[in-house]
Amino acid sequence: MDTTKPKVLFVDDEVSILKGFKLNLGRKYEVFTADSGSEGLRILEEEGPIQVIVSDFAMPRMNGADFLEKVREQDKEVVTMLLTGQANFDDLCEVVRRGEIFRLLGKPCSPELLDKNIQQALRQYQLLSAEKELLEKTLNGAIAAITSLLSAANPMFFGRAQRVKVLAKDIAREIRVSHEWRLEVACDFCYLGYLTLPDDAQRKVYKGEDLSPEMQDVVSGFPEFVSTLIKDIPRLGKIRKIIELIGSDYKERNDEFSEERVIASIIHLAQVYDLWESKGCNKGEVFEKIRSMESSFVPGSIDALANTRELGGSFLEPSHISPNELKPGMRLLEELVLSDGKLLAPVGAIVNSSYLQSIQSHWAALGESFFPNQIEVLV
Repeated sequence: MDTTKPKVLFVDDEVSILKGFKLNLGRKYEVFTADSGSEGLRILEEEGPIQVIVSDFAMPRMNGADFLEKVREQDKEVVTMLLTGQANFDDLCEVVRRGEIFRLLGKPCSPELLDKNIQQALRQYQLLSAEKELLEKTLNGAIAAITSLLSAANPMFFGRAQRVKVLAKDIAREIRVSHEWRLEVACDFCYLGYLTLPDDAQRKVYKGEDLSPEMQDVVSGFPEFVSTLIKDIPRLGKIRKIIELIGSDYKERNDEFSEERVIASIIHLAQVYDLWESKGCNKGEVFEKIRSMESSFVPGSIDALANTRELGGSFLEPSHISPNELKPGMRLLEELVLSDGKLLAPVGAIVNSSYLQSIQSHWAALGESFFPNQIEVLV
């Protein structure tokens, strides 16, 4: 098939009508046909993204309105149209509103009129896609700016967030989990609550030390706190759910939150690995502890973690350099601490523009004497 053509799916229980659609419009569009709503949903899943769906209304088992409602649950961007032979269009107004249907057309519909409406639907799809892309770029830019500032304000926890994000992405790819963007944003935001803790409490939590019952209650409430904090940011509903689920034992359920549950479990696994590694445990000790918790995580994720850790690191070599020689992508093998005790970057931090800006600012304000002569990094 010519993949440069717009994709249009026609759904009708009359096979002869479907053949007519393909014959009349197949040269202009990449046409898919389905003789039932369930078949249409399967095609949408396997052949998407599809730009336009044209469905008959009167079909057995699942009528066109119910089908297009299910389409909307599966794909928010596709533009839908409904064909009907019913004379009273007023009765279908609620159907159109409920299913967010772009256009209602009468049957029979000439190929010329149908083509004209498909062209208009494609323009609507392009407008929606452009709006979505702009929103995503704006949202991504805002998130990047927020996390960059927070990493400078609290290098300890946001250094951990960076490491957890890299590891969680590796695990997700290994077990073929999609929605990487949601995973990344959840990793960036899930440590926001720790900014509210006093410095001593932050260090205790970071090192996994015992906390008082009162402090443990506070820390346990951070997922809900962060979820509430970001609830007014558009398109973060699923990310909020991921954050709320991080730390809970994984239980496989076929419900509306099944994907979020998987991503939350992967992030939790990466957090546990980073915590034990930060405590100075070697790789064998870390995996022994994690294997004892195997039932808490998504099946296959610990094996995926083992694979990624086995592959990672073999291309990196430790080196000692001056702090002013640090470059993006380097990983610190020791803390970068000033002579007055201020922590600029924790062990394990991956150097980014925020860390470099903080180092340059302190270097300019305090001078070279406040910095260690050398720091060990992976380059």
